Amino acid sequence: MTTKTALMVLGMHRSGTSSVAGALVLAGGAPPRRLMPAATDNPKGFWESTAIADFNDRLLDQQSSSWHDWRALDSVEISNRPDRIIEGAKLLQEEFDDASTIVVKDPRICRVFPFWRNLLGTAGYDVIVVSPIRPPWEVAASLASRNNMSLPSAFRLWMRHVLDAERASRGLQRHFILWPQFLNDWRSQLAPLTRSSSLKLDLSEANAALIATHLTTELHRQSEITPAPAAAMRTYRLLIQNAQHGEHPDTQRALDDIRLAFNEACEFIEPPAR
Repeated sequence: MTTKTALMVLGMHRSGTSSVAGALVLAGGAPPRRLMPAATDNPKGFWESTAIADFNDRLLDQQSSSWHDWRALDSVEISNRPDRIIEGAKLLQEEFDDASTIVVKDPRICRVFPFWRNLLGTAGYDVIVVSPIRPPWEVAASLASRNNMSLPSAFRLWMRHVLDAERASRGLQRHFILWPQFLNDWRSQLAPLTRSSSLKLDLSEANAALIATHLTTELHRQSEITPAPAAAMRTYRLLIQNAQHGEHPDTQRALDDIRLAFNEACEFIEPPAR
């Protein structure tokens, strides 16, 4: 039986997920059939499925949530409804057919990853997580510019996405990528993926030229330093450790402590308007 692999680009909005997903597609991963069109804020494309994004919006809406909500979700309730599993399986087939290596990307998945982890496993995919990490102050500045979001809201949204994604993806093969460095040295960042026997990625000269054209410096905007909350800075430093030195139980325990404290703090903050 042929092994199928899902490269799950698991990262916060405005964190370089589009550029990473695009590079993986240009290296031979299968993109979804219904690609979200490029936009002024992402002129080189989002490299994600409009159908999957709509599906995830419905998952969030059923939890009285939305893409810009920083509150925790009931992941058990999301994962256990048979109708959602059936719809998700049909969606995977429609978007990727029988491709051996697929690229799945939608920042919303950070908040509903337990559902997608179960769905992809049930569908016969080995899941490899690729997590782009961008400085939280750059993400906050980008959201403030694009969505007129307040900086406190943007930092809370970053915390929710990265903390939930990290916790829910433990136990899988994971690659944490420091996104600014990825733009300058994408070869070394993607090299570990090409050594996986189950992947069909190709960094030959022709594909490398396409990736180099795709990953230009104009993608790195909002690089100015904005003061970030202490909890966001601690989280970011721990994720840097994962990217540079590999994972360690002490790092996971520290991230768990931050996540639990963040969940408690969110109970005292007025939720964002839907």
